[in-house]
Amino acid sequence: MRTKHLEREDKKQSLIVANKDDEVEDTFCYKLFELGEFDVAKVQELVSYVLLNELNDKEKDILRWIVEGVNSCFAYHKDANDYYLIKNYSKKIEDKWSMGWEVTLNAALGTAN
Repeated sequence: MRTKHLEREDKKQSLIVANKDDEVEDTFCYKLFELGEFDVAKVQELVSYVLLNELNDKEKDILRWIVEGVNSCFAYHKDANDYYLIKNYSKKIEDKWSMGWEVTLNAALGTAN
């Protein structure tokens, strides 16, 4: 049985690059940015990928974009003047992002929060 990760490797597209592509629907970024769904399993997959792989410069740039985008989504969600909502928002998810996943991703980039 092949995993989606192995299939992506065969196509020479990293999980990070796939998240930048608006046409790839089954990614963390697509679900959050386009559908307003924070997919915990997808963000955990992304974090695991970052921890297990050496990132090239392109991937690092995209990862910075992802982190900024997620933070923007939380800000838009809280802005009463903005129509964007995270449908499954919870304080627990936001805290897990800001104190866990985001910290891990920034550490992989060599940046501090």
